[in-house]
Amino acid sequence: MTNPEPHIAELRTPSRKRPLGAVRLGLPTVNPVEPPDEAPEGLSLVEFRQQYSLEPIGRRARIAATYFIAGFSDPRVRVRELSGMTAGPATELVVSELPQGCGWLAGDPLGVTPAPRTGEVRAKLWIPRDRAELSGVSRFDSTILRPAWHRRRLHAGIGPVPFSVALPPGWARRPLPPPRPVSNRKPAVRLCMAADTASYRRFTTSEAARTQERLVTVLAEARRAAGIPEAEVDLQPSGDGQFAILPTGLDETVVIPRLVDGVRTALATVNADLSDRARLRLRVALHRGHVAPGVNGWVGAVTVAVHRLLDCAPLRIRLERDGSADFALIVSDVVFADVIATGGGDLDPVGFEPVDAVLPDKDFAERAWVHTPRP
Repeated sequence: MTNPEPHIAELRTPSRKRPLGAVRLGLPTVNPVEPPDEAPEGLSLVEFRQQYSLEPIGRRARIAATYFIAGFSDPRVRVRELSGMTAGPATELVVSELPQGCGWLAGDPLGVTPAPRTGEVRAKLWIPRDRAELSGVSRFDSTILRPAWHRRRLHAGIGPVPFSVALPPGWARRPLPPPRPVSNRKPAVRLCMAADTASYRRFTTSEAARTQERLVTVLAEARRAAGIPEAEVDLQPSGDGQFAILPTGLDETVVIPRLVDGVRTALATVNADLSDRARLRLRVALHRGHVAPGVNGWVGAVTVAVHRLLDCAPLRIRLERDGSADFALIVSDVVFADVIATGGGDLDPVGFEPVDAVLPDKDFAERAWVHTPRP
């Protein structure tokens, strides 16, 4: 389904009946790019572009930040390079690769640096050569300020807008080679990370969709901050949560503290302009053990144990009691003993409380350690 014309939609927030403005999304364009020498087998390089313009209600309204997400239907599409071009004065721009897509954040959610009303997002993508079109959805969110709102930040957005762009004939000139086996899907001892959204049931359908996007963004930003190659991470999404098998060869004394700090920083950023109802709060669990790929996901005792830790009562109680915390962390006894208790990383073991993670109905009982990272 190709969009016959640019899409125009109203910016809305669940707390207000009137729209806060309108967004005009231009038709995406896709053009072939000369690939580098290290082009992956079976993939060709294209440049993806899409323009947008935003018109808030009221002349005195100020756009603090805009967040544009492009998601691609084919999971084989990979991001090689992200960039962005905005009209007007120099604007702070943050780009991030997401599972099956990418995101662009222009401006400052706190309202210090305004975002322009028009812009264009760009990305270079690896696309399988057996594709005849690039399809997916575009999403757009914004933070708007106006003096009449007494500096209150209002977050508004539009729902997913589907697109399908035909690729030009002959865009993939070289023959399709046989697929190469994925090297990171091998049995090994791996660090596993599970995350879940607190009080997810309170959201409406549209709110839940935005919350899922924020969850994916926060966890991807945290892994990037920890220096973990996204291409080597195996993800299993679950709506309000995400399970990640992290690559082998990580120095956990470096990666785990950076990962924890990355989650804290990314949550603080995404929650800066959200109401208490929309605020994203997470439970996060870390465990380590031997895993192996199966036909429907990864198998191994640790893949079950990390989710049991995530669901245990001590972690839920910790997050409920500490309303100022954006997330609560639980780590297995083996991770605490090997990485945190030794003082080899930047996490202070004094901040961790020993707990008994017991789920009788699941026949599970383990010693673990709970921590609430502070801003």
